[in-house]
Amino acid sequence: MSSNGGWLPALSRRGVLGGIVGAGALGVGGMTLLKRTSDDGSATYLLRQGKLRYEVSALGDGEQTIEEFYGYDADTANADPPASLIDQQHAARTFVYEGPVDSSLVFLHGSPDAEHGGAARFSFSGLSRDQGEWAVRDDPTDIDDDFEPWAGGNAVVDWGWGAGDTDGGAFWGPLDRNDYTIKITPKDIHGVSSWRFLSGSVDDLDRYALSTAKPVQLRPAGDRTVKRANVEIMPDEDPNEFDPYSNDRIVVAVNEPPDGADDGEWVSPSELDPGNYSINFGARSYLAGGNGAQPQTYSRQGGTLYLEYTIKAANFTLDSAYGYLVGKAGDRTYVRGRDEIRPGGFDNTDDGSVGLVVSDRNVDPESGDLADEYVELTNDSDAEISMGDWTLVDEEGWEFQFPAEFTLGAGDSVRVHTGDGEWTDTDLYWDVEQSVWDAEDTITLRDASGETVLSSSYPRT
Repeated sequence: MSSNGGWLPALSRRGVLGGIVGAGALGVGGMTLLKRTSDDGSATYLLRQGKLRYEVSALGDGEQTIEEFYGYDADTANADPPASLIDQQHAARTFVYEGPVDSSLVFLHGSPDAEHGGAARFSFSGLSRDQGEWAVRDDPTDIDDDFEPWAGGNAVVDWGWGAGDTDGGAFWGPLDRNDYTIKITPKDIHGVSSWRFLSGSVDDLDRYALSTAKPVQLRPAGDRTVKRANVEIMPDEDPNEFDPYSNDRIVVAVNEPPDGADDGEWVSPSELDPGNYSINFGARSYLAGGNGAQPQTYSRQGGTLYLEYTIKAANFTLDSAYGYLVGKAGDRTYVRGRDEIRPGGFDNTDDGSVGLVVSDRNVDPESGDLADEYVELTNDSDAEISMGDWTLVDEEGWEFQFPAEFTLGAGDSVRVHTGDGEWTDTDLYWDVEQSVWDAEDTITLRDASGETVLSSSYPRT
């Protein structure tokens, strides 16, 4: 998180764009996942959908079985997983779970809070009935089992759920081998706003948006990695408006990583070589299909790499919210970055609300100290979110206003404490003298124009 209001370091105009770079022999048109071990010992993978690559890790601490973690209740035919997994109500989710013995590929759709239901049909190749099985079958007991159809060695599963319900399942056993490819093909997904791959820890989730129309693949990670690129589209124009159907050129700048960034997670412009490695640009859905515009020219100035693309070749529409840059930085490193765009002058980013979640709260601190009462917000997107003059509100009308130049960096979190304390880049203080958050309450976040961008009620019923 950063702010240029004098108390936090400033970033560039639209800021850091999340990028990831992934690895090896991944077939075009799929999402692939390559496994290794992360710093905390959990399994790490590379995930691919077309030209988009992500570095992800398994959820779980290796102690609970997937059945215990998923929390399926046969009486209600619903899951009871950690609340952070299902705080986005109308979503289809996929993740890897690491249990005490082997790992599982998990699907979890819907939410107890969802106002309507949905359906999802997936096919799978690379799953083996000889080496694993469906350990969790989230299905009512009075309907036909959806998990048994296998055609030509491939599994096909139909999921459907109603308002306030979940559906899903977990295939146990296929992910601890050294070499495999699992292909997941969405046949039909409706009633959801997104399909996301979850990564990281339950308390600090990363959520990667996937195209609902393209297959994904999953493989063990090996020695390849994914890095982020600090991308700025049309750096000399603010806002960066353009005609998406024009044959004119558009400039994409790759800047040095932001101050204080981990060099192991970010790529420097000097590491990119467009003459030897492809650097594609375009809309997310276009790249997810294995396509992308190629640079027409490139140059370097003051440590920044400038690339020019034909606008029409990037396949943007008037609905596009972001432009993505993907490529390679050597044989073992892939790169991904993005920036907000305004095709035709339309702003489709919705102030980044899709990427903001309530990631933690402490509404009744044992210490009794109001400085220990807080609500935590996390930016789960891969681009910073400008939150200047946004307002945090409870049901009774208490309001906290963020500083005018406040931004929350990609993957960063900020806690808003009820009591007083010293402001830092991760902790802000309301400085009120009584409790704000009740045992049952609604956390609402409004943008500078008063529009609600996030609303989360607790506890769940």
